[in-house]
Amino acid sequence: MNDPTSEKRNEMRRECYVILPDQYDDGGFIPSLVTEGEPGHAPLTGDPGKHQTPWRWGKTYEEARQACVKINQDTFGLSETECLDIVLSSMKEN
Repeated sequence: MNDPTSEKRNEMRRECYVILPDQYDDGGFIPSLVTEGEPGHAPLTGDPGKHQTPWRWGKTYEEARQACVKINQDTFGLSETECLDIVLSSMKEN
């Protein structure tokens, strides 16, 4: 028997968070969300008009990177290597 949800799962692109060295403000490093195969990234900067503030995951790059690794594992079940593959896929020209 065909599982109709399996097709939907196959169509879904993986996502992960990434910390970029230049994405820093006075509060710390701001993560971005990357979607597999889609160009670019979405910084989690919030929307001041909606009273949202940026996400910040560490005062140092290493602290933020370690938080990112843990959150990607806990949230998406992804290893560092899998996340690198996702990030690289967002840089390819189609």
